[in-house]
Amino acid sequence: MWKINLIYSFLLLFNTPLYASDYILGQGYNLGIWNIAGYSNIQFKAPTHNQSPAKIELEHVALFVRGQVNQYINPFFEIEYATQPFWLEGQGAFPVAGDFVVERLYNESNITEQFTARLGKMLAPTSEWNLIHANPLVPTVNRPLTTYLNLSEFISGVELQYQTKHVWLPNIKVYYQPWAELLPKNIIIRPIRYQNVSGINLQYGDEFSGRIALSIQHADLITRHEQQTLFAVDGQYDFDYVQLSSQISYTTVSGNEITRQRNYEAAGYLQVVLPMEERWNLYTRGEAFIQRDASSVHYNGVFGFNFRQQDALVWKLEYVLQRGSLLGLSEGVYGSFGVMF
Repeated sequence: MWKINLIYSFLLLFNTPLYASDYILGQGYNLGIWNIAGYSNIQFKAPTHNQSPAKIELEHVALFVRGQVNQYINPFFEIEYATQPFWLEGQGAFPVAGDFVVERLYNESNITEQFTARLGKMLAPTSEWNLIHANPLVPTVNRPLTTYLNLSEFISGVELQYQTKHVWLPNIKVYYQPWAELLPKNIIIRPIRYQNVSGINLQYGDEFSGRIALSIQHADLITRHEQQTLFAVDGQYDFDYVQLSSQISYTTVSGNEITRQRNYEAAGYLQVVLPMEERWNLYTRGEAFIQRDASSVHYNGVFGFNFRQQDALVWKLEYVLQRGSLLGLSEGVYGSFGVMF
């Protein structure tokens, strides 16, 4: 019987009539069982102290395709064109081409009302920021290093999710990737490759009542001959007049990588968002990162504002202060325009 149901599901996948709905910016376009959506983000940076060249670039243009066939067959696909410079200081207009990247490719099965399984390539639940990192959905131009540096942002394997009905129990996500990442980004963009990735995320609360989550992730770094285990806590709370969010992490590291100066990493940030009017927000963030290869601690401070012209359109401008090791984040002025479509 299950074989018949599986065959029927695949037939539905390709033969469902495509009835179009009215389009609303930011909510995608519905064609029968399919929803087609995406986002785009244009960014500029003007670093000081000649730490890196100024540039204007198309950071991302991403397309999402989601299908809802039945309880067990619900595919999701995300492809993006990324890091296309329009102008780069010292090299002029369009000096190089961007990259096409498959960000996510998985099927979701609703096993029961509370249990969901995903199979394929997806975002690792190491923090809330990693799960919603599209620029139009987050307050700042630059993402905190704590949320992505030296951890596996993606998993290519299986994930099991448990959605609790009890306030005293957490929502749980458990995942495992036994092999290397499926369709990874260019080695220049992401020089570290991970395999044998496993982890768990326990989350209490939600974005309305406040939330806090614990994440643990273990991985082998095949390009560095290392093994690491990440422990992270992140959370957020909205006081109406101020929104607070934070994450702290500690990573133990082993292996014979000769560039490593310490057998651990530690990082953390605190971010404050102040709603000024209906569509204007001021924000600030402080962050510190002790990186395994760096001789000194990295510090950065972010000060800026965002203006949400519509729910799906957001403008941002910020200044980044930086001290210590660079870690890829230069001091200077940054701005962006993002849109969900």
